[in-house]
Amino acid sequence: MKRVFLVITVLALSVFGFVACNESTTVDSNATTTEEQITITFWHTYGDSEEAVLLDTVLPLWNAAHPNITVNAVRQDGSQYHEMIVTSFATGNGPDVARLDISNIASYAEQGGLVALDTYDDFATLAENYIDGPLSTSLYKGSYYALPLDTNCKAAVINMNLLESELGLTEVPATMEEFINAAASRGTYSLSVSGVGDWDLYPYFWLFGGSLTNDSFTQATGYLDSQDSIDAINEMLTLHSQNIFTIRDIDGTADAWAGIQDTFVMFFEGPWYSFSEDIVAAPIPTYEGRSASVVGGEDVAVFATSQYQDAAYEFAKFLTSEEVQLAMLQVGQLPILKSLVDNETVLSNPTWAVYMEQLESAQARIPSPNNDEIKTIWSNAMTDIFLNGADVATTLSNAATAIDAELE
Repeated sequence: MKRVFLVITVLALSVFGFVACNESTTVDSNATTTEEQITITFWHTYGDSEEAVLLDTVLPLWNAAHPNITVNAVRQDGSQYHEMIVTSFATGNGPDVARLDISNIASYAEQGGLVALDTYDDFATLAENYIDGPLSTSLYKGSYYALPLDTNCKAAVINMNLLESELGLTEVPATMEEFINAAASRGTYSLSVSGVGDWDLYPYFWLFGGSLTNDSFTQATGYLDSQDSIDAINEMLTLHSQNIFTIRDIDGTADAWAGIQDTFVMFFEGPWYSFSEDIVAAPIPTYEGRSASVVGGEDVAVFATSQYQDAAYEFAKFLTSEEVQLAMLQVGQLPILKSLVDNETVLSNPTWAVYMEQLESAQARIPSPNNDEIKTIWSNAMTDIFLNGADVATTLSNAATAIDAELE
């Protein structure tokens, strides 16, 4: 009997030990930290230089801090990326976390493909670290579905030679009023914009006092058709009639990048140019005390199909840390942190310094799954006004009503 009891005891202890061992390595599907080695997949469309920093610098930093969570970084074909992501929502064969264009966040959120990150307890505190414009790109119906990852915006591109010889200004003007006064007697266009689309014309519209929607991007009526917005369009019309302001696609004038060499004094564009002493980047001059720009860039989002959503969220947060943001800055990825606007590395580069300063007054285009429809409504309205002479108040009212229908 003693032998039988001993055998039974040994077997019981063995079974208990096996179960306990298994329990110690079982991973909660939403566990941030775990004893088990897990792998999460990160999709991106970085170019060669950005991918090199990701693989050689960023991931080793992650591995050192999170040795039990391996990140499988997969570079995807940008031309097929959107279709792959949408397909993954249905099949479940997508990544855990991905770098996404800001223009698609709302659409992916509406399809149920992304995790609402503001459900995490630390999100509100984390969000305070991000520049407002980039952060707002992931806002959809009251929730945030991504973290800002890298960004860009428009700043002023100025021909310093023409500024002095044609306008009599030896320094970049601090205000648009000063620029307009100096350009009034020139007799030819000094300020250029390429077209009437959202990326091109929004910064001018905002600069002159217009607004598109409320802060939550849920209503255009009362904002796009407000008196301030009407006044903003009328200011641009006045500048256009005075031969100060030109729209290439309306007037048939030169492309802005070509015209800035010998014709235009200023236009607004992103940081993709080899600036020199003659052609410089500068903060957009204020108008009535305000500056304005438009946000571009990418966000990082956690996929709803992920088995390891918390681990994916930790990696997303890691990508927005100062150390990673500064590493990616070296290959031209502008950071999204307020703390880096005045960072020494940023300030040491005149172009980075200008665009980081400009980001503080940059706004997002309307985040909506109906992005294309909204852009078309805006472009058609602006074409009617600037090309066909349509009544500003009526046109903006009709556009606001049409955009409201897309925001429902």
